Amino acid sequence: MHLYQITHAASLFPRRAQSAAGAAPNLLLAATLLTAGCFGETSHPIRPGDYHRLSANSDSLPARLSARSWLRQAHRALAPLLPPEGAPPLLTEDMIDSNGRPIDVLKHFGLRRGDLEKLSGNCSGLSHTAQLAGSDFVGGAAPHWPGFDPVWVPVNDRISLFGLMGHAVNERGETREADCIVILPGILGHTDISRTRDLAAAFVQNGYHALAIELRGHGQTDMRYPDVYYTFGTLETDDLMAVSEWLTAQPQVRRTGLIGFCWGANHALLCAWEDGRPEHHASISPRLVPYLRPRNGRRHYEAGIMAFSPTLRFEEIIDGLDVDRAGVEYPVQANLQVTIETRVAHKRHDRFSGFDARACPGSLRKLIDYEFTRSELKYPECVADGLRFMRFLPYNGLEDGWKLRDARVPVLIVQGANDPLACAQDVADLIARCNNPNVAALILPGGGHVGFAAYARPCYFSLILNFFDPGLGPRAVSSFAAD
Repeated sequence: MHLYQITHAASLFPRRAQSAAGAAPNLLLAATLLTAGCFGETSHPIRPGDYHRLSANSDSLPARLSARSWLRQAHRALAPLLPPEGAPPLLTEDMIDSNGRPIDVLKHFGLRRGDLEKLSGNCSGLSHTAQLAGSDFVGGAAPHWPGFDPVWVPVNDRISLFGLMGHAVNERGETREADCIVILPGILGHTDISRTRDLAAAFVQNGYHALAIELRGHGQTDMRYPDVYYTFGTLETDDLMAVSEWLTAQPQVRRTGLIGFCWGANHALLCAWEDGRPEHHASISPRLVPYLRPRNGRRHYEAGIMAFSPTLRFEEIIDGLDVDRAGVEYPVQANLQVTIETRVAHKRHDRFSGFDARACPGSLRKLIDYEFTRSELKYPECVADGLRFMRFLPYNGLEDGWKLRDARVPVLIVQGANDPLACAQDVADLIARCNNPNVAALILPGGGHVGFAAYARPCYFSLILNFFDPGLGPRAVSSFAAD
């Protein structure tokens, strides 16, 4: 998903219904910002001095805490790296009042939900989103990253996943034993995104192996396996369990960690649940069980899981995309619809017998229908079962399964209060339902949707690298244990 370039957006205005009132000032503002370079994808690599490593011997960070306690201590040391303006960030416990109910997050930050999608109301959030979101996949060769090698990770007898892997080396240039962090793209994403490349390089430079993976239906994986369709997390969660197991079988890999952005953050959170869930879970329909990978009791992503800008109420986003969104009035949703339309054309869903020509061309609901019914999950209730599997918060009377209560690895959710796509209130709503010390959350005043490197680069890299530090990062604890 990438924010509109004005020339692209303008070409869509005649087709997409929009209000003329207020459009011209927003268009003028957008054009001005584009001229200044604020709304294009930009690289934000780690720079000398960006990584502030915490010390277990200082008062700032006692060693080996649960995720929630670790975040409190780490934030104390890293908070000076944030821009000084705005309301203070919210940590896990700050999101809940004395009665255990979620607080009003937007009120805390002085924001109004209706302003978050508008250039006039959320210029900073939209700019940071655009700089880090990346572009749609249009085919072609895999990108070349210096120091990274293309790999195909075997998942099962039907599919392997493409990735770019970089190895940490010792002073002699030899591959060393280290943890490997897996990096996931956003929805329908790929490896040719600056955010992914910059983060992978930062991991390798600081002593980690890094694997940027392309899931089924994404990038090079989709090009090799065009008949293996994307199921938005239902089957991909098992795929990522296989990736972790393949990596830990490599002699140079000690543990695995996982980090995802946007829909990739949802994938990451599903992995935290899948790793720790019981054999039988209310979120898994008996109809779905035969299609899932047999469980083997192994541990996955023990180095921890980070989720940046997850779309926790994704079904509400699906609802919002059932109608055309104007590029000026709703630039992020409108651009997401362009991504969906591009996907429909790329996969030739418009030639599929189940294609609905009457549906909104940017409908995510219909795209999910098309992908599921062309995948191996093509039984009558597959979409409903898939949404049930992926749900993190209740929706229209449908339960979520309290998934993150099952997480047994450290998990950290990071959200921007001014996110124009996924409301930060959803994070507080989730935390109020999850009394698990392994699951921590941080809501920052800025960063938009996945735009944290543009918002506060030193804090962004320092938070990530310290979280995955094998000596200083959080430890997994029993859900009932105290620090």
